[in-house]
Amino acid sequence: MSAVGAGASTGHVLVADGDASSRERRQTQLSAAGYRVSVARTGFEAIVKASCHVPDLILIDDSISDIEPAETGRLITTCPVTAHIPIVRVAAGKKVPPRVFAWLRRLVG
Repeated sequence: MSAVGAGASTGHVLVADGDASSRERRQTQLSAAGYRVSVARTGFEAIVKASCHVPDLILIDDSISDIEPAETGRLITTCPVTAHIPIVRVAAGKKVPPRVFAWLRRLVG
């Protein structure tokens, strides 16, 4: 993939967040920085979307409720299709941490 801002394609981030306003805020923040964003409302949805879309990075918020965030991450890392995808747990309601943008630049740059 190309570096962000280089024109062609950008990194793809899956945001798993049980809170609608937080999910939308993160999606807007990442999209504004030039990343493609998929969203999941539950742990199960995150597992399915990770397997189908194979994003470059997954953000899992502590607010997902059907499957514990740690278990969601464990299940994603045990699947051969998604085992290579970095997962970042984020505190409920917080903005996307600056370290995530730095990591994404390294992944897709």
